[in-house]
Amino acid sequence: MNILCSRRVLIFASVLFAIAYACLGDNELTLDDVIARNTEAMGGRAAIEAVKTIAVDLHIVDPGFEVDGGYQAARPNRMRIDVKADGKSVYVEAFDGKRAWQWKGKGTNTEDESPYAAAALQRGVEFPGKLYGLHEMAGRGHKLELVGREKIDGVDYYAIKATMKDGFVTKFYIDPTTWLIVRRRDVRPLHPDVDPTPTTIEQRSSDFRKVNGVMYAFHTEEVDLQTAKVLETTTVKEIRINPKIDETIFEKL
Repeated sequence: MNILCSRRVLIFASVLFAIAYACLGDNELTLDDVIARNTEAMGGRAAIEAVKTIAVDLHIVDPGFEVDGGYQAARPNRMRIDVKADGKSVYVEAFDGKRAWQWKGKGTNTEDESPYAAAALQRGVEFPGKLYGLHEMAGRGHKLELVGREKIDGVDYYAIKATMKDGFVTKFYIDPTTWLIVRRRDVRPLHPDVDPTPTTIEQRSSDFRKVNGVMYAFHTEEVDLQTAKVLETTTVKEIRINPKIDETIFEKL
């Protein structure tokens, strides 16, 4: 009987030790550890880095309007989005790698966007989740720091502060269960050339699906954290990886 009890105590102690060790290990994860887990969860380095171009069909809902969009991007940092309402083109915005331009849906004239808006478009390409992975950011001149754990709505996220090479600061929140980036927070205007007033915005990503071996969020919300108001909702209808893209579409019309 004493031997049986002793064995039970040893087994129980071993289980407790294993749990404690696992928890300790999670608490002591380094930046490289978290990035590695996120990269693996996203599909792995090879699959992510194989994405050279991307085309996304999406539906955008703002409080004042509802439109469809076609987003196209190509490495290293070119992008374009064509917006339609009721099947008609109403807006085009693009970044050609050096400057940004827009067409507001009237006539044939295009105009250069502000430097701030151009930087925002470029960052949109550089952020993980489209062309690049989190593991590629440092090599592209951005600085990443693991700033610890942060509990939001009961989830103890790993928080990574990213200082972009243009000085812009954002924070990525990685779910400790899925290891995906499901939240991002930064101070910025939602549409810089429409209303330049900055606010603290949280982007919430969900409905992750695998496309060509890489995980993508098919639903995002932009939320004003000061008012809890949903500023914009985007639903992805289709993602195409490595489509052939005519490079001239990024050039100013």
